[in-house]
Amino acid sequence: MLVKSEEWASFKKSIFDFIFVFELESRKLEFSPSDYNDFGLNVEGCRVFPVFTKKPEFLKVEYDFTNCDIDIRTLSFSKYKDSARMEMTLKKKI
Repeated sequence: MLVKSEEWASFKKSIFDFIFVFELESRKLEFSPSDYNDFGLNVEGCRVFPVFTKKPEFLKVEYDFTNCDIDIRTLSFSKYKDSARMEMTLKKKI
């Protein structure tokens, strides 16, 4: 579908820029895939511990990288029933 709107074209570019930043910055995240009990993440020497949220049928873990050398500000993973979601905010504007 073609959309003849600069606003939507700019929005699409922002989405791809956002994905590109995540692809590059996520490579800096170090975690222990073999230890499912350890939720801490390392980012180039910066250790980050998450905040957990639990409600009926809802689980969420959120990381705040504000004090780390990474362009990601926050990263969260949540699960509600059989649906999973990932959210990310960046430190700089795209």
